[in-house]
Amino acid sequence: MKKRSIIVVMLMIVLLLASCGGKAAAPAASADSAAAAAPVQTYNWKMVSCWAPQYHLGDQDHEFIVRLTQLAGDQVKIDYFVENALVGPKEVLDAVKDNVAQIGSDYPGYWAGKDTVFNLLSSWPMWMDAYDYINWIYYDPSFAGRMNDEVGKPGSLGEGMKIYQKAYAKFGVQGIPFGPITIESGPRGTKPIKSLADYKGVKIRMSGSAQGQILKSLDAAQVGIQSSEVYQAMQTGVIDVAESCTPYLDWGLGYNEISKYSSHPGWHQPGSMCCLLFNKALYDGLPTHLKAAIDISAQATAMQTLAMEDRTSGIYTNKFRDEIGVKSFQLSEADLKVLADKSISIMYDFASKNPLFAECAYSMASYMYEYQYWRQLNDIYGHGWANLPLPDLAKLKSYIK
Repeated sequence: MKKRSIIVVMLMIVLLLASCGGKAAAPAASADSAAAAAPVQTYNWKMVSCWAPQYHLGDQDHEFIVRLTQLAGDQVKIDYFVENALVGPKEVLDAVKDNVAQIGSDYPGYWAGKDTVFNLLSSWPMWMDAYDYINWIYYDPSFAGRMNDEVGKPGSLGEGMKIYQKAYAKFGVQGIPFGPITIESGPRGTKPIKSLADYKGVKIRMSGSAQGQILKSLDAAQVGIQSSEVYQAMQTGVIDVAESCTPYLDWGLGYNEISKYSSHPGWHQPGSMCCLLFNKALYDGLPTHLKAAIDISAQATAMQTLAMEDRTSGIYTNKFRDEIGVKSFQLSEADLKVLADKSISIMYDFASKNPLFAECAYSMASYMYEYQYWRQLNDIYGHGWANLPLPDLAKLKSYIK
């Protein structure tokens, strides 16, 4: 009798489990059916770049494509076009606006003729460095003290990001900063520049409207040519000195074969920012998860680009000195003060003529005031103490077992 009861109980348990299993199977089948009924949309995009293959700023484009592909998988396919392969570098913005290409990568200063605010959003002489741009773009100080609750929510990005988006939206484009450039090389070439007095009469390739006004005040001649033309222009005497970008990029452009001297710091561009461009109607219509993938990939690219630009500057400055014998000179504090005063005077002039430029300049200057005292306290160590005594490498290596 006892044995029969046990068997009855066991049969009841088996029947109950079978019944539950049958009910659980139904939702799974339903989910599979829903997935089959609604296939994931795929996107095929063209991406146009301002950069030629030998110009290493294209590295950030490839970094972004890799990151986005990792996050979006097969949902996104991007065909990449270097400078002039589909459109010229000065046509990238319009190409994205008109949906000739869905994505672009740029240097905002190329669009300064459309709106002078792009001068500030690219670089400004004697002004923000790359780390300042990152701080201003990516962090809203009103979120301090409540990061754990608010981070990642709409509005947690800095005022800088909102100004970039506002400026580009006027032209039907979603602008996303993704390419910070650390302080650029100073002018390199065949004439030494040891002080501001040495700029007099010099023919110099240097980009930027504000930079051009400063050069004019120093009696230097700004020559407007593409970076790809610098090599021949230097050889033929069309220019005496030139700047293009950081030491890594200068080396790739052949400056190592035409430079005898360099002048520092790169006051004309202490920091710069390149942007990723999306056709705005396209971007606004994307599903939330793809927008997030794009934004996250842009931020990851910004970090990688910052590291690449900064570390290679050390490596290639050493190569210019050790392999080529380039002699480098530094401007005095007094000269830098003169340049800073000229820069601010030009900033006032631009701001008086363009409300959006004024809004951007005010936002940047507010950040600079906020950060200035901390910068002053740490001036000797703001980005590492330049004269820091270093340990003996051979001795350290001897301890590695």
